[in-house]
Amino acid sequence: MTIHLSVREHDVLVRGEVSAPGERNVTTLGALTFDAVEALVLAPDGALGPVATPTRLGRRSALKLSQWVGLIRTPDGTTIEILPKTHERPGARQQDPQASLQGSRALLMRMLVATDERFRTAPPADLDAARMPLFEVLLRSVLDGIKVALRRGIPHTYVPVSEERSSLRGRLNLPRQVRQPPHRAHRLNVLYDEFLPDRPETRLTRSTVERVARMTRMPATRRLARELLAGLEQVPPSRNIRQDFAAWRLERGHAHFMALEGLCRMVLYELNPLVGGMTARAQAVLFNMNQVYEAYVAHLLRTQYPAWQVQTQVTDRALGEVNGKRAFPLRPDLLITCPDGQVIVADTKWKRLNPDRAPTFEVTNADAYQMLAYSHVFHTQRAEVRRPLWLIYPHLPGLPAVSPPISLGEGRVLSLITLDLLAPVPVFPEAGA
Repeated sequence: MTIHLSVREHDVLVRGEVSAPGERNVTTLGALTFDAVEALVLAPDGALGPVATPTRLGRRSALKLSQWVGLIRTPDGTTIEILPKTHERPGARQQDPQASLQGSRALLMRMLVATDERFRTAPPADLDAARMPLFEVLLRSVLDGIKVALRRGIPHTYVPVSEERSSLRGRLNLPRQVRQPPHRAHRLNVLYDEFLPDRPETRLTRSTVERVARMTRMPATRRLARELLAGLEQVPPSRNIRQDFAAWRLERGHAHFMALEGLCRMVLYELNPLVGGMTARAQAVLFNMNQVYEAYVAHLLRTQYPAWQVQTQVTDRALGEVNGKRAFPLRPDLLITCPDGQVIVADTKWKRLNPDRAPTFEVTNADAYQMLAYSHVFHTQRAEVRRPLWLIYPHLPGLPAVSPPISLGEGRVLSLITLDLLAPVPVFPEAGA
C-alpha cells in the first residue's frame, strides 16, 4: 500500500500504529516506516545527520526534523514530503492547510528551478506544481529535462560489432573463420564498427525513463515517458548502473547531455528504495534550505542588479592571524561590490523574524556580532564613509521590506531586509546601499 504524507521542516515524526497528522505539527508513522526513516537519518556515516535529531514524545520514539526539505521514500512504499515553512507566519498552516501546502510546494520548486542545475527546465504549462505531490513534480521535471536534451540530439559512438554475414563488411575475423564448419563455409565472420547510440550516458537515460514510468501515478507523466522511450528505441537499458555511471564521459559536441547525469543519479539512486534487486533502507532527495535560500537570494540579486558583482561564500579572509596563519576564518554568504566600488556584506537567514518585536524583530545577538566581525575585515580595503551590512530574511506579514538602519558605529549600518517569497517574482527591495 502506497502512503503519501506531507510534513514541514521542524515538524516531529513519531513512531506509532497509524499515519496521521497531529495538531502540534506532529505526524505519526507506522513502525516499519519510522524505523526506515530513522535508519536513514541516523546512519553511522552521518551523511544525513542534520536532517533530524532523535527525541521522545511521551513514551514513544520521535524524530525532530531540521531545515532540510525534500522527499524520503521507504521500502514499504511510503513517501514523506518535507516542505518549507519558515516563510509563513506561525499559525498560517492551521488556518488554511491546503493553501499553505500548495504555497510551500510551489515556492520550493521555484527556488530549485532557479538554483539547482538539475531543475533548470521550468515545469510546463500543463503541470500544476502547487497541487501535485512533490514526488510527482520531481519525476515530471526529470522527464522534461531529458526531453529537452533528446531534442538536441542523442549521443552516438562507434560500437564494435562481431557477426556472421553473407558478404564482407569491415575486416574478416580470421580466428573464428578458420573454425567455421564446412556447411557454413559460405558465411563470413566479420568485425566492424557501427555508429550507434549505445553508450553509458544513453543507457542510463533509458533506464531512468523506464523507472520514472514505473514510479509515476500521473497519466500525463506516464504518457511523456512512453514518448521518450520511443525516441530511445535503439538504446538498450543499462545492465550495470554503477559501471555505466563510472564510464559517463561526454565529448564537446554532447554538452547538452551533461545535466542529465544529476537527474539520472537522482532517479536511479536517491528516489529508488530498491538497489540491485534487494530491499534497501529508505532513500532521500533532500535540500538544505539554508543553502537553497542563499543561492536564491544571490540569483535574485544578479538578475535584478546585473551591474553588481555578487560573490557567495568568500573564504579567503579571517578575523585574526597567529604565527603567519589565519585565525577565526570568516565566510559571509554574500559579498556585493557595486559599480562605484561600495562593498556590501550580507548574510541570508532562513529564519522567522517576530513582527511584534520592533525595531530588531528578535535578530539574535550572535547574528549581529557576526556582521560586525564581517565589517571589521571586509570593509578595510578602502576608506568607506558608509559600511552597509545586510541581514536578509523571508518576509512575514507585519515586517517592513527594509528595517530602519541600525547604527553599529564607525559608519557601519545594519539593515534587516525581508523578501516576499510568495510573490510570483520576488523583488529585492532597495536598501540604500
